[in-house]
Amino acid sequence: MTPTQLTLLAFFSGAMLIFATGMLLRSLILAGAGGVATTSSGRLRRLPAVADDSSARDLGAKIDQGFNRLVLESGTQIVPMSAFLLCVTTALALGGFGWFYTLEPAIALGGAVTGMLVPLAVLAVRRSWRIAEIRKELPHVLDMMARATRAGQSTEQAIELVAAEAGGLLGPEFAHCARQLSMGRSFDRVMKSLAHRVRLVEIRILSTTLIVQKQAGGRLSETLDRMSQVVRDRLMSQRQIKAATGAGRASTLVVSVISPIAYAFVFLFHRSHLQIMFDSPTGRTLLIAALALEIIGLIWVAALLRTES
Repeated sequence: MTPTQLTLLAFFSGAMLIFATGMLLRSLILAGAGGVATTSSGRLRRLPAVADDSSARDLGAKIDQGFNRLVLESGTQIVPMSAFLLCVTTALALGGFGWFYTLEPAIALGGAVTGMLVPLAVLAVRRSWRIAEIRKELPHVLDMMARATRAGQSTEQAIELVAAEAGGLLGPEFAHCARQLSMGRSFDRVMKSLAHRVRLVEIRILSTTLIVQKQAGGRLSETLDRMSQVVRDRLMSQRQIKAATGAGRASTLVVSVISPIAYAFVFLFHRSHLQIMFDSPTGRTLLIAALALEIIGLIWVAALLRTES
């Protein structure tokens, strides 16, 4: 093996050692604190209590809480500490590979940033997919609860029925609610915890409706039927909007990504054309300004697409 290959092998071994050490420390800390629980697969994992925490106030706590929510709401079987160690490991791996392969700090920094962002992007995409699937399953769950309450069952029995029969992504959430109710937790706190775990407007309305009906009474089955129809109408209108604006959104995405792709192509295959951007102070200033404007444009496009959807 060449010295470069040995260096790369040693670097990746060090990165994996850091990841393994972090996982071991996490397991020891959680085992000592007692903050573990057994899942259906027999594995031990930390109980996701982030949904019951109050909103953070300072910036550091908000970032920490947002990251924890991202990991838990993605539906993966990893805890936030493992996700953070994965981000650090991928950043070290890509950054170190870029440095040892090219010996250029800019490429190493870009690789490290990319390695840090890739796991976050995967978690964000998975969370978006999970929320969309939950929204699709919600009308069926509402119909099931409406039929159960119309047949004379209580709200708690309707929740147990959904937990046993619904399946999908909402089934485990209602099963968690049923377990909390069987352990003696108050109905109000269980419903509020559900609204915090599944941050959808429809779930928040459902939890508020169940809490009010539990306190004041009323025809719950008719309310659930109307809510189910409203959710179906909202889904239909969102699909129509996406179909009507599909061409515009696709063209916006193409325009927003064509500049980074073109720059990457020239940098990899015709680097001499861009060397002046790195050699002269004016070129570096223009390069930093272009990078900043590109990031602002991408954030702006993402905000517009999110507003349309």
